[in-house]
Amino acid sequence: MTVVFLNGQFVDQQDAALDPLDRGVMLGDGIFETIRFEEGHLLFHVAHFARLGRNARIVEIPWNMPPEELLALCQQVIDANKLHRGRLRITVTRGELGASPEIGAASGAPTVIIHATSINQDALESQRQRGWTATVAPFPVNHQSPLAAVKSTSYQANLLARHTARRDGFDEAILLNTDGLLAEGAMTNLFVVKDGRVLTPPVHDGALPGILRLKLGIICARLGIPWAEESIALEQLLDADEAFLTNVVVEVMPLVKVRDRRIGSGSPGEVADRLQRAHRLDVDQFLATMRKG
Repeated sequence: MTVVFLNGQFVDQQDAALDPLDRGVMLGDGIFETIRFEEGHLLFHVAHFARLGRNARIVEIPWNMPPEELLALCQQVIDANKLHRGRLRITVTRGELGASPEIGAASGAPTVIIHATSINQDALESQRQRGWTATVAPFPVNHQSPLAAVKSTSYQANLLARHTARRDGFDEAILLNTDGLLAEGAMTNLFVVKDGRVLTPPVHDGALPGILRLKLGIICARLGIPWAEESIALEQLLDADEAFLTNVVVEVMPLVKVRDRRIGSGSPGEVADRLQRAHRLDVDQFLATMRKG
């Protein structure tokens, strides 16, 4: 049995009944957050909860669950499913359609769904050893959209980019913005390394403000690695010494080839390895603290 939280109840996933007129289903009118957990503990949940609340305000969904209540619900979902390591997703939609589906407000309270699944860490580590390949999506993302920095359930452009990349034998798709500059990966943030400097596209170029993206800036400062947010052209990526992609599930994933062009040596780079090791050390220290507590 897989237990999910849906609008105040913990239910078997097979028995979960979502209103077919929910705006998340009908219009993609919602937001979400994906959080990694290990040893049953959420990682960096404070930052994730803050981003979820900020996104709710941006899209004007009237949802403001206290963090301690949300944490308790998430923990109950993890515990009920007896999961050790995995990803937990919180989805909040505007709720049932109102009288005017196109522009009307929802007729009730927001819909809240929390579910969790396991992660195949061995498969991720195998991928990290070889590195990912990527193509460039055949369409740009609108970096001037108010949703560019929001984890919205209106995710079809990213999914289409990732689907076409996988169909063509690549692991990820690189998204350019409407100015032709690098924005992000379809499911990841993007970093390039050149002459010892770590660069990542700024949010105003279309990059999602990723939780691990922000954390890596702190780790770089701690390790004495120059780090900056800068606008990056595609040629700079292709000419980089190394590159890598990040999100909280895959963590730091080397990017070794874009289209038919090798990045650097075409193998996972030293900077990506250092940052992954430093990130894992932080996670291990957090988990050790939780075991003592």
